Amino acid sequence: MNILILGSGIVGANLANKLSEQGKNVFLIDDDASELQKLSERYDIKTIFDDPLNPNFYNNFKTKIDYFIAVTKSDEKNIITCKFAKEFLKVDKTIARIRNQNLISNENKNLLINSNQFLDHIISPEWEVANNIFDKIHLPGAFFSEELVSSEYLLIGMQSSDLFKHHTFDEIKVFFNENDICYIGHLFSDTINFDFKEICNSDQLYLLTKKKFLNKLIKFFGYKDYVLDILIVGGGNIGQNLSKLIESDEQQINLKILESNKERCDYLASTLKNTSVFYGDALDQSIYDEIKLSSSDLVITVTNNDQINTILSIIAKKRGTKSVFSVVNNESFSSFANDLGIDVIINPRELTTSRIIEKISEGSLLSYHSIFKDKFLIYEVNYKNELFENIKKSSEINHICTISNAEIKLAKSEYLPVNNDVLILLVDEKNSHILEKYINDYSLEEMEQLWQEAKTVHR
Repeated sequence: MNILILGSGIVGANLANKLSEQGKNVFLIDDDASELQKLSERYDIKTIFDDPLNPNFYNNFKTKIDYFIAVTKSDEKNIITCKFAKEFLKVDKTIARIRNQNLISNENKNLLINSNQFLDHIISPEWEVANNIFDKIHLPGAFFSEELVSSEYLLIGMQSSDLFKHHTFDEIKVFFNENDICYIGHLFSDTINFDFKEICNSDQLYLLTKKKFLNKLIKFFGYKDYVLDILIVGGGNIGQNLSKLIESDEQQINLKILESNKERCDYLASTLKNTSVFYGDALDQSIYDEIKLSSSDLVITVTNNDQINTILSIIAKKRGTKSVFSVVNNESFSSFANDLGIDVIINPRELTTSRIIEKISEGSLLSYHSIFKDKFLIYEVNYKNELFENIKKSSEINHICTISNAEIKLAKSEYLPVNNDVLILLVDEKNSHILEKYINDYSLEEMEQLWQEAKTVHR
């Protein structure tokens, strides 16, 4: 598969790297020569220095492109270049990142796609993050959750702090042996363990379960399945979108939002229906009593500053907030944020990249997710006979379970996968390239040819 990505920012660079690791032939175009130079030295991708708004670039581009992905900071540039890619490159599919909230409302988004033959998919990082947080609000005790493509199921990470207070080990073991839930592994400090018998208090457990059993699971772990009071810090697009989602929820929640820009506060107050809007600096302790920081069930920090998000989350937890979520873009912050008491970390870059990859996935790969502090990857793949045979021979790939006919079949069972089944696979991030070779539709000869094409210089 040949993919042309426009935009050498964080999302574009991360996306190019991930797709390249999956065996895709990736070209990255931008008019920032210095940034392209850095990326070409860091990743195995082909960088192109050119003006993406110049039609001549597309006319002179010789390689057949399957997907064009525009992820610059400019909505207009992303939309226009998708049109160029369709008309001049005859690409099969286009994806545009769009930030303008008026363009990506449900009504306008459908209109934009349906009325233009050159736009196949629209990605909004702000909405992706807001929806991801909204889903997690209803999962107290969970520090991680991702819906599988087979939407009946959820990957979930649960804190085991209250696990052994009310239940015996035998009770828990029986619960996990049901066909509705599967134990993947757990994390103690920085030690990863896949032996269920060695679970202790304060460990972080990763599970796969049916969504309809979530309430049962949450209560089993000793958590309430609801929150009553939420404070959102940051009234940007993420904060606004999240507030709208919470307002539309059937559950009655006392919702507050804190924003440091006065004009933005006025706008939010006129737009949001059932949200109390506060104006003030998130790090100004004099406002904490007014916003009732300590009595909040949940504090969600979504400013555009990682440091502020992290610091305020720590302050909120120390002042008595039951749970804190924080948006963190920088890996150096997200890697230790959980150790500082932050319950849930949301990385917009990783989330956006994952969503785009899901849009262009073909063949066996359905989705993938990083777990265990990004040290391992969970893959959701369609069953193929040759794939399963390779997995059985590989010591680097752990077959967790098979989803078949709405049931979880544990890997240790006698069940053999058949067509239309979904395999859930776990692999060390360092060995992910081994699995990616298996799930890629290209033969080794085709992959070698694509690699040689990637080395061709386009100017």
